[in-house]
Amino acid sequence: MKVICGKEELIRGIQIVSPVTPSKNTLPALSNFLFETERNKIKLSFTDLEVAVQCYIKGEIIEDGGITIPSKKFADIIKELSADNEIEIKSDETNQINVKSGRSKFNLMGISKTEYPVIPEPPEKNSFKIKREIFASMLKKTGFAASRDSQRYVLNGVYFVLRDGKLEIVATDGRRLAYVKTDVTQAEIKGRAIVPTKAVNDILRLLSLDIKSENIKISIADNRISVEIDDITMLSTLVEGVFPNYEQVIPKKLDLKIKLNVKNALTAVKQMALLTDNRLSSDRSSAVKFYFSQDLLKISASSAGIGSGETELEIEYKNDPAEINFNPNFIKEILQNIDEDLAIFEFSNSLNPAVISPETDENYFCVVMPMRV
Repeated sequence: MKVICGKEELIRGIQIVSPVTPSKNTLPALSNFLFETERNKIKLSFTDLEVAVQCYIKGEIIEDGGITIPSKKFADIIKELSADNEIEIKSDETNQINVKSGRSKFNLMGISKTEYPVIPEPPEKNSFKIKREIFASMLKKTGFAASRDSQRYVLNGVYFVLRDGKLEIVATDGRRLAYVKTDVTQAEIKGRAIVPTKAVNDILRLLSLDIKSENIKISIADNRISVEIDDITMLSTLVEGVFPNYEQVIPKKLDLKIKLNVKNALTAVKQMALLTDNRLSSDRSSAVKFYFSQDLLKISASSAGIGSGETELEIEYKNDPAEINFNPNFIKEILQNIDEDLAIFEFSNSLNPAVISPETDENYFCVVMPMRV
């Protein structure tokens, strides 16, 4: 193989695929990425056997072929080369890689492409298109609620439901739940899938790149999900198992409904969170208290050995006084993902879950369990 590329193109390709590199490798080849020619294009691929990312970059192909290249060392070399000179990359039958740019020359040992895991093609069936910004927003608004407990593996991801012309995305860790939905044009598409958190993070990283395309293609089939963005493709295996019936935990009737200024409420919760003890998960020291009285919300916290604090927010509230305690981190993450000025806070009592949602967006809401202290 022999190709000639510009530094900017190489850096772009490396940045797209390299974050998939696993920290602990079971196969030597997984420390490398696959660099090959395909249909008059240069293709870069990375996989950790669960998530794979592929992309194409511009360059001149002199001789077809492919080789796996040590990812970190190659990236370090390319970064130090001058952008004024083109970079020549070639490999031979001994798997030696030669990198040349201007007067600089480097030799690296690669691994044959035959030893690299085969990355499957994206499934063609059960595909739909969605606007990139909408999909990114949906993942951000739900992904934070996914469980990080490896023992509850079916909750270690976000749940996709395709039905009735809509895409619903749900995440929960058993103590909070985030739900969002949007319309999809392919109304006939149906399916359910648990997309692992690692894949969600990689999708969000790719969606944040400077990409011209407004739409992306998503396919869910054969226990895989693929996301195609211009010349970039990401594939991931799905979490096996049955996602719990999340609809059962969504309160059907809530007695109290209060409007909150999102910015002010977030500031108040952040302030009181400074006085909580994060090491405790079910103690008064780890909770913030919401106390509702006549047109006033007091948010407070108290922790032995740390101190106490209280702040007030003006609200419209005419009912009997009520209080409810929460993990402040749960409330912070919910409020940070509401992109409106006002949120609707609904609950019945201090023992049952509350619902927080944007004032005007009926397609997004979060359920959060109170803390019993």
